[in-house]
Amino acid sequence: MTMLAYGLLNVERKKLQPFFARVPELFHSHHHSTGQDADGYEELLYRICRPYSSHTLDMIDEWMGFEQRGWKSDTEREVLLFLYAVRYPDTLLIESLTDEARSDVKRLSAYLHFTKHTYAIWDENTRKGLAKLGFDIPDTKDACPFTYGAYAASIELLKNLAPFYSFLEHDVPRQRLFQSALASYGKEE
Repeated sequence: MTMLAYGLLNVERKKLQPFFARVPELFHSHHHSTGQDADGYEELLYRICRPYSSHTLDMIDEWMGFEQRGWKSDTEREVLLFLYAVRYPDTLLIESLTDEARSDVKRLSAYLHFTKHTYAIWDENTRKGLAKLGFDIPDTKDACPFTYGAYAASIELLKNLAPFYSFLEHDVPRQRLFQSALASYGKEE
């Protein structure tokens, strides 16, 4: 919550208006692009359910296009237990994971997104989109709870500040709506 309050104090609302006006268009161009497989995403979103298993992680890895995990069974069990324990907007629990479990922020954020529907998937273009709006999130490969927390909180802040016309009726969580719009925005020159 402190991170969110800090963001509110430093946001330039006028800078956000052009982005907010384009959210539906930006979302559509990213989410429905061939590289994103919108139908596969939406199907997977509703196929992931408890109890989580190795198969759960495999389905997410496949949609994300990740290589097969080379984890030991202890690491996999650790991540599965983490997914049961973590509650949005908490990211500090990431600190309790071993180095191997935290070694890939994109993979861990995808697991969080598909199991919770509230966490945003880490994406370089999304990070660039946030930077264009004044939210500078440092790049990282490892899942740092503070960096990923700032990333998720920034997207949450934008979602909270967005006017009604930025929201569209869609089967995706609002985190995905804004993360996709930001990714498309970040790709633009």
